[in-house]
Amino acid sequence: MRNRSPWWLVCALWAVSAVALAAKKPASTDAEAEAGIQVAGTILVGPEGKPLEYELTGGDRLPKEVRRFLDFHIPRWQFDPPVVDGKPVALRNRMGLYLVAKPSDDGGMRIVLQSASFFPTERGGGYDITGARMPPPPYPEAAAEVGVEATVYLVLKVGRDGKVLDAADEQVNLHFLPERDADKWRDIFARSAVRAARGWRFNVPTQGDEGGQDSWLLRVPVAYSFNQRNRYGEWQAYVPGPRRKVDWVPTEEQDRPLEAMTGGSVNPVGQKSGVMLTPAGIGL
Repeated sequence: MRNRSPWWLVCALWAVSAVALAAKKPASTDAEAEAGIQVAGTILVGPEGKPLEYELTGGDRLPKEVRRFLDFHIPRWQFDPPVVDGKPVALRNRMGLYLVAKPSDDGGMRIVLQSASFFPTERGGGYDITGARMPPPPYPEAAAEVGVEATVYLVLKVGRDGKVLDAADEQVNLHFLPERDADKWRDIFARSAVRAARGWRFNVPTQGDEGGQDSWLLRVPVAYSFNQRNRYGEWQAYVPGPRRKVDWVPTEEQDRPLEAMTGGSVNPVGQKSGVMLTPAGIGL
């Protein structure tokens, strides 16, 4: 067994990033490791849908080429104008970005924005769905014994009482790909995360467009990682798992990229504010 933190301590870890430790070679699987970097921050979107200001979390820790890429592109983004109670407003959003390195035509590499997520920062007064009780799941002992790490992307349906009505795993990304049984490990992590999520509780919206609904959909990434060192701001590799369709998730949301969401964050599905009109996939 490799030297590591006690598994009971590892159980309590929420990874800062939705991607983690470099994955080993894919071996006997069609999956391929991808190199990427996740960036978090906030962005203030004006009533005309233009960014007014932004702040990158740990900006001084980001590689220079990543900071240069973002400082060039972010001011040029266009958003669906944010609206609160039917009126256009300036709204500050939580921002999650996932950048990947792609081969360029000249034989080098270029940075591409693969996915982005934007959700209003908590406005108070019952406008947002927020976590009330979300204890992280225990680390599966079988995975702990062999050192397998993963991120499980959950989608949840929450009722008016804040209880979880339904929970499903949409995708499981492995950060260490075993020589075999990748599907078995994804299933182990998925069942662990779903089982824990069914006992979570949330504060549901009571005001605005989201208030008074019968249910709400949200996504929560659950990151399982041994290493306590914060790798935020570093290029990392992972092996993405297959995307699973969930019947009760709207069709237009079923293919939305997930990697930009940070571990443990609460991300409403179909939120109208913070919709980026500039397409992802842009590069420099």
